[in-house]
Amino acid sequence: MANNSTGSSYDFGQLGSAHTDSASQLRPPKGMVIVAIQFLADNVLSELTAQVPKDSKTEYFGTAVAAHDNTTVTSTASTSGSSTTLTLGAPNLSIKKGMIIESQGDADIPFSASAPTTVVDYDGNVTVTMSAAHNVSSQTVGFFTERGSGFGGIAVSGAKFPGGMTIYGRWTSVTPAADSDGGIICYFGH
Repeated sequence: MANNSTGSSYDFGQLGSAHTDSASQLRPPKGMVIVAIQFLADNVLSELTAQVPKDSKTEYFGTAVAAHDNTTVTSTASTSGSSTTLTLGAPNLSIKKGMIIESQGDADIPFSASAPTTVVDYDGNVTVTMSAAHNVSSQTVGFFTERGSGFGGIAVSGAKFPGGMTIYGRWTSVTPAADSDGGIICYFGH
């Protein structure tokens, strides 16, 4: 009996694939994304664009989150010693009570799945009252409504991938660099 599962289709490229060995952008067919890229030889990618979730409930405000989104703003913040008062570098009217706060890079406001630091109050200018005291050096912090999308990844540009490697994700386009050795095979999915 034949197996007709989506997993099998992704695994074996039954939803389609494309090969390129030139420095031109490769895009999936309409309504699809690139779900895997196989490197036939050592290759450098000059561009790899991640799919931004259209149905994500996450409202993230912080550093550019190249791995998932590129429509955010930067909020630099600091405290005076260990304090629940966070001072922003500039007003950000997108910040709302209840949003989760986390550091980007340094762990001054660490990730916590069980007890995240949240916005208790925001004066609409540069003062945020946090649910827990932290000692924050001048750095970028992120404010978001729930953990749905990741953040902190970097856009892939100029990274060299070894031949034989396959990477998995959800991309809307990829462009090998002009000096890449050999080609890539892109596998499509929904």
